Amino acid sequence: MENNFQVNAGEPKSIRTKFFNPAEFLGKGWAVWRGPAGGDGLTGKEDMDQRSLAIKEVDFSQILFETCFKEGENLITGEEKLSRLKQTDHILLGGNAFLGLWEDYQANKENSILEWLFRNRKITYLDFFEILRGPSGRRYVLCLYRHVDGWWHWCYGWLDDDWDAGRRSAVLASQS
Repeated sequence: MENNFQVNAGEPKSIRTKFFNPAEFLGKGWAVWRGPAGGDGLTGKEDMDQRSLAIKEVDFSQILFETCFKEGENLITGEEKLSRLKQTDHILLGGNAFLGLWEDYQANKENSILEWLFRNRKITYLDFFEILRGPSGRRYVLCLYRHVDGWWHWCYGWLDDDWDAGRRSAVLASQS
């Protein structure tokens, strides 16, 4: 089996992104959200940063970990976080980067980029703002988190929930 990951033990690492298909990864009824937040998510433009699709390799030493919190805030909704992220010029990483990281972790465990991020940057949570439409019609984003059991897990976060400052988003500074 071909290994599509570049690994530099002890150094900042890069991953090749992988094509992310929500229905294939999450199951029947999952898709990329289309159209405005107030719509049904079935028609219109996909709600993702299209610039992220052009990225074939991500250098995680260059990633920014955004919370989007303002002074004195303890909680914001995922929708508010998304709105604030879209006001920046950052490239919002989505499902392709998520899947590349997850597969790297599955293949390399303690030598994975996620473990490198934990050891070197104290990162225990990352979310990826490619907006997904769940089978119920709600809006979600993908997340990776390091559980107290010492293993990384994936999940999805509902954008109407309250989010705390520990939920960091994986973004890249714009190249322009």
